[in-house]
Amino acid sequence: MSRKSKTLIWLMIFILVLSLVFSIATYAYFSTREIYEGTFKVDINSKGVDTLYYTKTDARFEANGKNFAPVSGHDVYGEATLNAILETTNNSANYCYETSIVFPNEQIFSYTIPGVPELVLDVSKSDDGINYVDVVKNMDITTKTGTMQIPVDDSAYKNVITTTKNVKTIQYWKARVTFKWLEDEYQVKNDFKSYKLSFRVNTVEC
Repeated sequence: MSRKSKTLIWLMIFILVLSLVFSIATYAYFSTREIYEGTFKVDINSKGVDTLYYTKTDARFEANGKNFAPVSGHDVYGEATLNAILETTNNSANYCYETSIVFPNEQIFSYTIPGVPELVLDVSKSDDGINYVDVVKNMDITTKTGTMQIPVDDSAYKNVITTTKNVKTIQYWKARVTFKWLEDEYQVKNDFKSYKLSFRVNTVEC
């Protein structure tokens, strides 16, 4: 075999090997791009579930010889709470509800001094559980019975609660009923009486 023929054969082998290496490198390069630079995104659209629930407590207080006596006495109070809690797996959810205060069915307390309140009601609402806004302020409920809707403003009773996916929204309510201590008055007309106040809530159409 001539030297020229050997050189040609080696050149062909080199070109073949070079082509193979280039092909492998190219394949590896594009494989790397596919694995490391490609995107993998899955969107799952499910029906979704909304969960709206309420937690409530009642307001009770006890007036006794230690906390409601002449000279050493002072106001006593009890608090009731209502929390409206909304969660959803949808993109958003929107509900409306109304709240009421439930008083005793029959009159329990009486005025010691006609027209001077001895039981007063305050109701407030919060979106963070810290900062509350007054909804009902210092209302005389001394002789009040039955059920009273809580206004949102001067004319509306409907509350709106809204949330978005994976976010829990809570609206906090607080009611305080206060038994007023009247200085220099013996409030014996209201001795040994028990009083209970509670929240009522129901979901309504928006």
